[in-house]
Amino acid sequence: MRAAFWLFCFHCAAFAAAQPPPLHVCLISGSFEYTSDTSLEGLKKYLESGYRVDCTLLKALDWDQLPGLEALDTCDVALFFTRRLTLKGKDLDRIKHYCDSGKPIVAVRTASHGFQHWLAFDKEVLGGNYQGHLDEGPTTDTHVATLLKNHPVLEGVGPIRSRYSLYKTKPVAKDVAVLLYGQTPFSNGPQPLAWTREHKGGRIVYTSLGGVGDFDGESFKRMLANALFWTAQRAVDRVPLPILTPRSRMEGQLLLTLRTRSEVNGAWPETVVEKALPVSETAILLCDMWDKHWCTFASDRVAAMAPRMNTVITAARQAGVQIIHAPSETLGFYVDTPPRRRAQAAPPVEPPAEITIDEPPLPIDDSDGGCPLSDKSYGAWTRQHPAIVISDADIISDDGREIYNYLRQEGIKNVIFMGVHTNMCVLGRSFGIRQMTKWGVKCFLVRDLTDTMYNPAMPPRVTHDEGTERVVQHIEKYWCPSLLSSDLMNAIARK
Repeated sequence: MRAAFWLFCFHCAAFAAAQPPPLHVCLISGSFEYTSDTSLEGLKKYLESGYRVDCTLLKALDWDQLPGLEALDTCDVALFFTRRLTLKGKDLDRIKHYCDSGKPIVAVRTASHGFQHWLAFDKEVLGGNYQGHLDEGPTTDTHVATLLKNHPVLEGVGPIRSRYSLYKTKPVAKDVAVLLYGQTPFSNGPQPLAWTREHKGGRIVYTSLGGVGDFDGESFKRMLANALFWTAQRAVDRVPLPILTPRSRMEGQLLLTLRTRSEVNGAWPETVVEKALPVSETAILLCDMWDKHWCTFASDRVAAMAPRMNTVITAARQAGVQIIHAPSETLGFYVDTPPRRRAQAAPPVEPPAEITIDEPPLPIDDSDGGCPLSDKSYGAWTRQHPAIVISDADIISDDGREIYNYLRQEGIKNVIFMGVHTNMCVLGRSFGIRQMTKWGVKCFLVRDLTDTMYNPAMPPRVTHDEGTERVVQHIEKYWCPSLLSSDLMNAIARK
């Protein structure tokens, strides 16, 4: 017995000796314009909770005060997020010594001009060519350099969009390997956005991303974590992701008051009916409630709608209704989150043969894009509107088959739609009302929590609200009933 005990202790000690210590990261914050303290505090929490990492966070107290730089002497890798700090003397010399010793470096956004008395840091160390930035406003879309799409820094990183100004960085040094390019509708082509390099034998990663909102995104944080391990020449040491808990299925029904239309002698009179939906078989889907739209008129209307929508889904979630978030083309923001993983984990199933439904053209002309302003169309969205809370029990997807898989897995037969825009995404997405109805899912539209891309200058030349109402009536005729959010709230209260 004693021999077995000592053998066990020996194996434990051998395992501990074989396992490398946690990666020691020195995070250096000094970009007051970008509130780098807040961003790096969040990054520190992300790293230490999801990886075997110990972080030391140094914060500049003023432009010329950055205490604690002796941490550079013992760290495994340093991340710089500073802007025009006026450090001199031994503090600046310590930073220069670190860089010239061939130690690993990750640098973020304003670090390209991070030290006013060493602006050559950009060219000499990072291999960059900072030439200012483009105007604020348009969203930066990123794309991966094809030849480096499998680079370890990009492993598990989804598409990234940023609402912060695009840096002018080209041409970068010849020995730079560009990982990501960024572009806006007004940038006259792409700019290098993230790259790797070696300096004095040490690995370097730089990215011009790094606004506060960028640090909220899971893909950006994942890229920084990868970069820290890669520059330190260590295998990424992640803590296993939490096990997903099964959905709680609650009893009860939602008795909904619905508005529908049926053809009678060429007319389509309104009919009000009541229908009971089992809570456990019902979901609410939020369609494309983005943080930003290329049409500022649409953005304003979404922003006005989002708080009410959040109130409704909060009550519905507490009552046991499954919530589905579908912010198309922004899923990189949610990589590895429980709601995203829930959607991905549902086993694939083959949908039934599609139901054939004849549908005439929409009653409005949206051929101009539907914006009453002269905004230029582009992918402005980066995430779902932040006024809408996402719970770990929810799911996130923008893929119709993936959402259908989840519905089948959970026995959900009814989907209540909210979001934008009725004539485009709500009807036409792969998870929209048309496709779900064709697969036999019972759909419902919350008509006061939706909108339409319609320009009143286009036929039938009615007000924007009237244009929305006409599309809602079109949906009621050919696709599904509608209801008011107040009726839904009443049904939840009565459940």
